[in-house]
Amino acid sequence: MNDFKNWLFPLHIILIAGGIILPSEFIGYVITAIIIFSTLYSLKNSLSLLFVLFPLRPFIVEINGGLAYLPDLIVLTIVLIIIFTRKYSLTYWFREYRWAALFILLLTVGLLSGLQTGITVPAGIFQIRSLTITLLLIVIGKEILWSRTDLNRIILVSIGTALVISVHGLIEKLSLRNWLLPASWKDWNLAAANEMRIYGLIANPNVLATYLIIVFFSTYLLKNTWLNSRLLVILRIVLAGTALLTYSRGAILAFTLGAVVYIILRRTWKHALTLLFYAFVSFSLIYYPVVLAAEGIEESGYFDQFAEEKNNTADELKEKSPDPVVKENNVLIERFKEMFSNDTIQASAEWGRIYVVLKGIEIFSDHPMFGSGFSTYGDAAAQTYESPLYEEYGIPNHLYTDNQYISLLVSTGVTGVVLASSLLFLLASKLLRVDHTLWRSISLSALVILLTSALFYNILEDKTFTLYFYFMIGYVLNNKINLENCYEMD
Repeated sequence: MNDFKNWLFPLHIILIAGGIILPSEFIGYVITAIIIFSTLYSLKNSLSLLFVLFPLRPFIVEINGGLAYLPDLIVLTIVLIIIFTRKYSLTYWFREYRWAALFILLLTVGLLSGLQTGITVPAGIFQIRSLTITLLLIVIGKEILWSRTDLNRIILVSIGTALVISVHGLIEKLSLRNWLLPASWKDWNLAAANEMRIYGLIANPNVLATYLIIVFFSTYLLKNTWLNSRLLVILRIVLAGTALLTYSRGAILAFTLGAVVYIILRRTWKHALTLLFYAFVSFSLIYYPVVLAAEGIEESGYFDQFAEEKNNTADELKEKSPDPVVKENNVLIERFKEMFSNDTIQASAEWGRIYVVLKGIEIFSDHPMFGSGFSTYGDAAAQTYESPLYEEYGIPNHLYTDNQYISLLVSTGVTGVVLASSLLFLLASKLLRVDHTLWRSISLSALVILLTSALFYNILEDKTFTLYFYFMIGYVLNNKINLENCYEMD
């Protein structure tokens, strides 16, 4: 059951492709049932499939809603199989996962506070699922024996998926969002500052950048595979260059800080030069040429006919002057330079990150002890279900906090912050005691990335980031694995 079946993974991919080519929800349900049933035959095959499904989930769900809950069901199935097949006593589960009591208390506070505020039960469950489903990967990573070959396979699957997403993103950029996108995505009313960013099959530039950078760094963990060093260099340049085209300041800052922490912990100063090399080459060979090509295509008016058919009648076009082409060559640099400009701060205070924080503090001041609850302020559930607080506080619908700290503070209050801080302390203390210096450095750096990203995103709701983060935590804390023998030091 734990062995990887080489023939089964391609079959899974063919089934998923079939669900996209034939976008019937019924077919999606049938494919879901087949893959879940096959999980009983090979856990590792289904686990590897998660590293395809979660990054591609927004696109897959947009095309075929019948596949929407396939990743969730795979995770739940694997966990249930682990629980029922392992002959462990209750004492073992309580001892190894006693930290889960704090997490359950945190969820309980968010749910009960939300119900008190006026949310529906489905809204609360939706948010619990959003925070919990990938957390279960800690159990999967910890309770299954993973070899170096297994890790190589997961990284290779990630590289293949990331390469597909990167090529698609470059096509999206060069086609000015006219090719290979679902019709509803083409109709998004994006601000001028966001139109130039790559959204990709992940449908979010910040999540896309985070994902590509994770895969970029994971390539350094490959051991004894068919990928040679030259091909890896090319792959890294493509991944890094595509990540730059997302213009994601938060992701770049978080991973830069994480890389600095890793270099300090490992004292591998030469890695700083390597990263600078990739930054320069990816900017020169991917970012800059693609930006120039996109500007040239836009100036040529090649895609104007699509815009005309979508937005205007022939008479309106005669009266409307063409929009100026925005020169993007220095946009990436300018986005960092303007982060703390007066105009940016003013705009952020009126409707932006500062506004979100100030409005969140206002709500928190009215619900300080236990918060206003899940699905009340800018979390994943509030995007799907109507918040009972938005009209009272004059908050626009579909606001997203993009700040995990303020989201946690508002939804669970001081109690939730104490519980979350306790969980963080326990995790950090466990990681500090990891014997293997390479994995200790990697896991602590990942924790720094998580904490930094939480300033800019609701990072615990990002299934792509938490997929890798929680699985890695489970793997590192797996007391059945001798990391020194399973994974050699660099």
